[in-house]
This record gives sequence, C-alpha cells and structure tokens, in this order.
Amino acid sequence: MDRTSVSRRKVLQLASTAAAGGALASAGSVTPVAAQESSDLDEFSWPMLHGGRRLTGTTAVEGIDSVSGSAYSLGGNERTTVPAVADGTAYAGSDGDLIATDLASGSGRWAFRGEEPLTASPAVGAAAVIAVTTEGTVLAVDRDSGEERWSVGVSGRPGAPTIHDGTAYVADSEGTVYAFAASSGDLEWSTPLDARFETDGNNAAGLLLPTVAVGDDSLYVNVPDSQAPPSRLVALSFDGEPEWEYAIEADVLSPPAVTDHGVVVKTQQHLRLVSATGGVEQWAVDLRGEAHHPLAAGNGLVAVVDDDPFEALRCNAYDLETGELAWRYSLEDGRRTGGATIAGGTVYFVATTGSRSGRVVGVGLEDGLERLSIDVDNPAIGYGPVPVPGGLFVPDGASSRLVTAETFDGGSSAESDATDSDSTDSDSTETGTESEDTSPEDAESTEGSTAGDDGGGSTTDGDSSTADGTEASSDDSGWELPSLSVIESIVVISTSLASVLYGAVRVAARSAVDE
Repeated sequence: MDRTSVSRRKVLQLASTAAAGGALASAGSVTPVAAQESSDLDEFSWPMLHGGRRLTGTTAVEGIDSVSGSAYSLGGNERTTVPAVADGTAYAGSDGDLIATDLASGSGRWAFRGEEPLTASPAVGAAAVIAVTTEGTVLAVDRDSGEERWSVGVSGRPGAPTIHDGTAYVADSEGTVYAFAASSGDLEWSTPLDARFETDGNNAAGLLLPTVAVGDDSLYVNVPDSQAPPSRLVALSFDGEPEWEYAIEADVLSPPAVTDHGVVVKTQQHLRLVSATGGVEQWAVDLRGEAHHPLAAGNGLVAVVDDDPFEALRCNAYDLETGELAWRYSLEDGRRTGGATIAGGTVYFVATTGSRSGRVVGVGLEDGLERLSIDVDNPAIGYGPVPVPGGLFVPDGASSRLVTAETFDGGSSAESDATDSDSTDSDSTETGTESEDTSPEDAESTEGSTAGDDGGGSTTDGDSSTADGTEASSDDSGWELPSLSVIESIVVISTSLASVLYGAVRVAARSAVDE
C-alpha cells in the first residue's frame, strides 16, 4: 500500500477530525478566525519539541494575556502530538497521521497517512518534517508535498527528534543515540548508552524518553533507568563520543535544557544545574511531587510546575545562577500538569482541575502574578502550551486547540529558544538568523541542495490525481482528496451536522453548570 496516498476511508476520517475541531469551537462559544496573511506568523518558528535544539521551551514572542476566540483544533479523537511550527505551518501527528495545517487559517496543506501511531513531537528541517512512532520508526516527510522521503527503524521506542546543521538526532528507550542525515536518512553514527525505561502511562505522550539537546559544543541526552537507578545525564561530542556523565539517584529523568549557565535536568523530586563542560553539579533543589513533565528556562530563570495529586499545584521559578527560589504561584484546584513554556515575559502551563476539566494559566516571568486563566476540556496531559504570535496551542481533550487574542493577525516576530537565559550571542537577540533549530529555511545550504533528488517524488500544483490513481479534488480546507461517492458525501454531511449538534449540547451544558 502506498503510505502517501489518501484513501476514501481516510477522507471520512479527515472529515471527522475537522468536525471535531468544529465541536470544540462551538463548545467554547467562539468564532473561527478567518484566513489571513501575516508575515509574523510566516516568520515565527517553534520547529521541534520545547521550541528548539536547546530544549528550553522558550520564545521571545510576546505572550497573550487575554483570549478573544478559538481558531481551530489539530487532531480529533486520538491523542495529538505536541505541535511544531515553522514558516506559517503547524505540524502535528494524530494517531498514525502527520498533518500540515496553515497556521493563520487552519486549512489543511497535506496529510501523510502512516501505519504506526506517532508520538512525542515532529521536528521541522530545511526540506523535511521528521517524526517518530511508538513502534520504533523514524520517518521523514517532504515539507512541500507530504510524501515520505525516507524511514528507518531503531532498537527501542524513540524520543522526539532534534535537528541541527542537517543532522537529525534521535535517542530511544534503550539509550541508543542515533545521528541521521536529515536529507537522506543515512546513519552517520550511533552510540549505545544502555537506558532501561518503561514507557508507562506517565509517559503516554513520549516526552520523558531519552531526547537529545544540542548545545554549542556538545550534545546532551537524558538516560533514565527505571529498573536500576541511577539515571544519567550524558554529554556526547558531535561525532557521538561520550565526554562525561552525571549520575542522579532517580528512575525518571526529563530531557535536558541547555542554557548559558549550564544544563538543567529534572527528576521526579529534584531540579539540578550541571556545568556544560565536565558535568559538575552547580546547584540542586528539592521538588515536592512526582513531576513527569518538562521545564522551561529563559531570562535567567527556570520555571517548573510542581504537581501533587493531593495538594495545590505550584509553579516555581528559580534563579538559574544560584538555584534560589524567585517566586511561587499556587493553583488551588490544580492537580496534574503538562509542564511549562515561556513566551516573552509570561510562563504558561496547563493543569487538570477535575475529572473532566482543565485550565491554562499564564503568570508573569518576573513576578509570578497571574496574567491569564482559561478553562479547557479535560486535557490529555503531556505537554505545555505551544506559543505562536497572538495565540497558544493548548491541550484540550485529545486534541490541540489554538486559542487566540485580538493580536492573532501578528505581533512582533521572534524565534524560539530566544529568551534562553541570557544567550545574547546566539539565538536570543536575532530574528531569522538562527540555525536550523529555530529557522528551518536557513538550513537550505545544508539540506536544500538535495531536496529535489533524494527521493519522495514531489508533487506540483498541476497534479490532478492522487498517488493511487483516483481523481482528486480540492475542498475548501485545502486538502487534495479523492472525489467522494454520493453515499460517502452523505456520511460526511451527517458527521458534520452531528458535530454541530454536539457543540450546541455542550454549550447548553456549560451554561447550566455556570448558572
């Protein structure tokens, strides 16, 4: 079967996904945002997990402090991966499908139909989007056509990919680190580090698996050992040679974040800063709960959401240089969280507040004072909100919903990882000049020359048929899909009407609860 073709069964699934998005919008009593052109949205970049190769979960774009609407949703009934954003397009996986969506309008650009569930977050390179599956496959899909360029298997369950300088770095649950040529999938090197990590319910989104952070001089990877601690933070050269390791008595270790003060890592109950050279501990603080989620670091602070199933959820900010507590925010009815992200001067996190409810909160990075609080459906917790100019992608049920402020037509454009502490000479002060981690188009010099001849067979605007030979037609969302039979059309229309009715019922239910 051609994995890049779109079958008639797939058309119905995509229609259901679109309908689910409509239901979310109806439930929130908001108006969808119309299609628009925005250079700020086109230039914004959050191209991989935690915003960029350093994994700091930070962007310099100003965060929002109010919500005027809900634009659209990514995904449907299946768990949606953490979105990645580049060049005006949002990329996310939903079950086995990798979907590219126009960031401004929410219309579909292409959909790649895979055969294995996607996990973690895709990474956007110069010519391809690289994704990983729960079954141990790493695959690359052409950014323009949505066609598969290459796929390879790894020994364990892979964590989120990281792309830098034309190389895709992937680590798996067995602790093996791989370096693949992003353009071709050729293996450049692999290094076994012997992790033993069980991918249980706490790691449903795949965000605690070994993941590679890329610093200026070294690679850093978390190597958890859930069977026989300690877990380890390991530094590798760009040739894959181990440089040093730092052992921590814990069975879970979050992906590292690279700052100018050192490398920050988090276990269930500890937060530590380790020097980037030599792996010497700089400071350590105790956390309260079983924290299974990422941190965010920027402007000289590191923000960590400290959750506990029986006590109020807390967001703590620590000074990166000293480890001293800068401020603490408590959410009395908050319990579980998906971690924190930073946009400009605001820290965002999402939390469950009940069996079927959740809340997205924004607090000031400098003072910890609340700036934003919005209710969402019970989020399938796994990640922090993903910021874009004038909006936030937030977990909402199993999907990822884009909530927007009035400034959604564009604010000042900025690149991700940009407020990372104090990186004044790298990616914090320049816009559009970072390497592949924050500006994928800059990598055309390393990957772009092979974009047209390393496989995949790009389609053009003049193509009038799909890969399996069925006649294609363009619907209003922008998908190139096979034409539907009368019966299939009736099914699609019925699904959409059911979605509208579902949304109306939810609005009425929420109104009754509020009264």
